[in-house]
Formats: sequence, C-alpha cells, structure tokens
Amino acid sequence: MPPADATESADATGLGGKMRLFLVSLAVGLALVAAGCGQSSPESAPLEEVFVEPTAEPDLLPTEEDLRDRFEGIVTNPYDLLEGTCFNQYTYLDRNDLPAQLTTAIGCSRPHNAQVYAIVTHDAGTNAPYPGEEAVNRWGILECYERFEVFVGLVYEKSELDIGLITPSRTDWEGDDSLRSISCYVFSRQRLLIIGTMAGIGL
Repeated sequence: MPPADATESADATGLGGKMRLFLVSLAVGLALVAAGCGQSSPESAPLEEVFVEPTAEPDLLPTEEDLRDRFEGIVTNPYDLLEGTCFNQYTYLDRNDLPAQLTTAIGCSRPHNAQVYAIVTHDAGTNAPYPGEEAVNRWGILECYERFEVFVGLVYEKSELDIGLITPSRTDWEGDDSLRSISCYVFSRQRLLIIGTMAGIGL
C-alpha cells in the first residue's frame, strides 16, 4: 500500500520547507502489501550500525555565517542531486532573519539525512500546464513507492526507511519540459542520521 499523502516538512533535520522537499506522512496501521507478506527479506545490517542520533539542535537557528563552520559536504542545488547521492540539509536564518535551507552532497560513509534512489520524469505531455503541487506530489509518491523495494530490498511497509520527494516548482515546470523530474529519496522514519548507502540494505 503506497503512502497515502505527502506534506511539506520543516522539522529539525531540515528535510522539507521552501526547497519543496516533501515528506510522506505515515499512516498508522498500514496494511502490508499482499505480494510482499510472503517474501523473505535479504540479510540486513544491525540497526545500530546504520542509524545514529543527530547532534542536538540549538534552541535558535544558526545564522548563515555560523553555519559555514558546521555543515559537511559540497553545497549543491537539491534539484541537481544525482541518483545514489547521499545528502544533508541544514536550516538557518538568512540575512533577513527568515528560515532558509542549505543542501550539501556528502559521501554515504558519513552521517547524512537522506539518499536519492530514483529520478523519474513526469509523464505530462509537451507544453502541458502545471497540474499543481498536490497533483505532482501525488504522482511522484506512487512512482517513488514502486521503486522503493527494488532499491532498499524490502517492502516499504516493513522498512525502517520512509520516502521523500524533491519536486519541480511551477517556474521549472513552465520554463522547460526537461525540468519535470522528481527525485525520490529515503530517510529514517525516526529522523535519525544514516551511515552507508541504503541500496539493498534490507531494513
């Protein structure tokens, strides 16, 4: 059963918010996919070797200047993240004291927030009008759900991982048909940091 909905997130991990990183909301008591119930999962790594507690967040968001000494990885546009790339995202206060976000690509062996596991292109026809945020998000959830088990090695409903999306903005959509890609990423359901690639992890 695919995730029922997606909502914009601005939690302490920095996943979500103005960068249009959509986190899939969890539905309590999701029924297991019938086809997945009888399948055996691959041998998985111990949880303590994969997930670690994030560093406690300060009461106040750091400024952009403060963040320069704290972030890890190479600063990148979230829309430019490639399939398989692990990344972090940091929330900080910009020069106008408004929340902003910084995305960095980082080696998967280092603690990170998430990993892109698939990039799909919306199937709307050439010059099709922007269908709206909700419609794009709903289409992306289904596509990402279909690719989750292939990447992780375990059905979504049994996994310790959740699904997130990076979706095109209206400006991107209307500016170029080639900018209609949606990036699927995995992150810890418990908002823990991840160590290592989640490819075939079986968790």
